[in-house]
Amino acid sequence: MDQPLVETDFETTDAPSDARILGATHYASGTEVAAKLVQTIGSNWGKHPLHAEGVVDTSALLTAEDIDHLIDSRTLRVSQLWVCNQGRNLPPSTYMSVGEQQRNRSVGSTSDVRRIMTLATEGSPDPIKVAQHVANGASLTLNQVDQYIPNLRAMCEQFEAETHIRAGVILFVTPPSAQAFSLHADPHDIIVMQTHGTKQWEIHPTVWEKKHDPDAQIRRLVMKPGDMLYVPEGTPHVVRTNEDGLSIHQTIQFNVPRYDKVASKVLLLAFEQYCQNTALSGPLPPLRGSGPEITEQLAPSFADFAEALKDLDLGTLVEQHLQSVLPRQRTLATGRITAIASADRVTADTPLRRAVPFTVTVQDDTVSTVFGRRRLSSPLRTEKYLSALAEAETFTADTVSNEMDAASRLLLCQRLVREGALTLA
Repeated sequence: MDQPLVETDFETTDAPSDARILGATHYASGTEVAAKLVQTIGSNWGKHPLHAEGVVDTSALLTAEDIDHLIDSRTLRVSQLWVCNQGRNLPPSTYMSVGEQQRNRSVGSTSDVRRIMTLATEGSPDPIKVAQHVANGASLTLNQVDQYIPNLRAMCEQFEAETHIRAGVILFVTPPSAQAFSLHADPHDIIVMQTHGTKQWEIHPTVWEKKHDPDAQIRRLVMKPGDMLYVPEGTPHVVRTNEDGLSIHQTIQFNVPRYDKVASKVLLLAFEQYCQNTALSGPLPPLRGSGPEITEQLAPSFADFAEALKDLDLGTLVEQHLQSVLPRQRTLATGRITAIASADRVTADTPLRRAVPFTVTVQDDTVSTVFGRRRLSSPLRTEKYLSALAEAETFTADTVSNEMDAASRLLLCQRLVREGALTLA
């Protein structure tokens, strides 16, 4: 008879990078939004602006109450919250503050650098000062919100999975009848999702349209909650809120790769590889004469490189370049402390359910259970029990299956709760 399982029978590692199973049910709405956005943009990608009404599930995005919570929690830092009025970013000292302990530590110091560094590293938003700025017509920008909001992180992850383009989310809060910036063009593509209030947009012809569609006109539109707007990189635009109230929109920003930029990088890699085995890796000898004579001296070397391109493995070079620019897999590891605390309360009679979908496979004598971005390796005798868990709805450690002894069933369920694969029902 098999001995009961012990903790050393398990090993948890990162799941393979192609495992696209999402981390938790509360991520679902964010991923659905991203998938729909990519589908909606379609052939407009990199060419034309696109306004689509009512395509965004605003329940997946931040509300005014969520923004209040972020500011009131005092967890944001200077780089994460900007306040802008009439096209000018206000000094952080006008809306950030430090706690009493940090303030006392700076007493007697006359160093401006010391005060600035303290504010940047230990300062947090003062809710009253922030609200006063907004009341006086200032706009708020919350940067990198995908780094600390699970839904938005999941949305970016899904966007990156479908497009192979790095993405991030910023959030804008603009008071009524206000304009944060004058006519400007962003150095990246943006997808705007309106979640509260309305906003007037004036969009000028895109870079692509200026080259290929000289008749393209200025577009004027009003964004309402649930609307999506795609604006390609370098497109001049100006935005203003209406008189009817505050506006909140969240923006995915990203850079669409261009053929010419990828080609130039790949050719540079090819040239560097070619130079390693030729005289071109050495110093350039003194050049004599005028332009045509210098060209004649250099031309043979570059002609040899052009010939060598036929034999270089350009596919490998393209892959090498893309690996440096494609988004790295994000780690979705939320709720881990809650999971650890929950595992301590699990008994044989505790109702449980799956927190995430997971798959069970066998290789050699090891069972591999993949959930989210994690993989749990366990002995072969756990396969049937884990497979039953993968199909069950609500269950206890003892009712889902009679496979294995009672102590092993309980230990395995506790471990899966601790890892975030199961949760209390």
